[in-house]
Amino acid sequence: MKPYKLLFKSICSSILFFLFSIQLYAQTSLAALTKDQSIDGFKAVAVYMNDANQPMGGRFIHEKTGFTLDLLQIESVPQVFFWVKTFPVSDMGEPHTQEHLLITKGSKGHELNTREGMSLTRSNAFTNQLYTAYDFYTGAGTNTFYSLFEGYLDALLYPDYSNEEVSREVRNWGVSQNPDKTFRIEEKGSVYNEMSTSMNN
Repeated sequence: MKPYKLLFKSICSSILFFLFSIQLYAQTSLAALTKDQSIDGFKAVAVYMNDANQPMGGRFIHEKTGFTLDLLQIESVPQVFFWVKTFPVSDMGEPHTQEHLLITKGSKGHELNTREGMSLTRSNAFTNQLYTAYDFYTGAGTNTFYSLFEGYLDALLYPDYSNEEVSREVRNWGVSQNPDKTFRIEEKGSVYNEMSTSMNN
């Protein structure tokens, strides 16, 4: 396994352990949370207060890697919003294409989408100029949330989509029928269609 993948796997494991720790001890941990406190390898660099001046979360930095994690305890369904820096390396749209492929293609992407549909989950993803963001929430409880979160991280870090799926997702040639029953060759593909529509609008 490549060193960077080991590093990401270590970070993801630490995040899951940290989130699980906070979930189990939310009332005690947040009430006693102070700046510069260290919890499971994360250092609290800021404490977020609610309107009653009580701690409701904080910004934590993973001490080994510098990974930033903002955690808020709010009265809502379990949800997450995370993003990665995806600087463009050309004008070919690699970050946007990767956004589509990672969470919808391959066995892992298909499984993730199936599980979302069966667990009261809503999700979204988008690619900005310099980063790609993913978010989801579920009304099925914390156990389902953590299971899906683990599935998301696995799909993002260890994708298993095929070259054929890449081709069909980006741009490929397809046959379409005209109103007069003749046929024509046209460009297709999810990313291509999405970007064409955006540019036309």
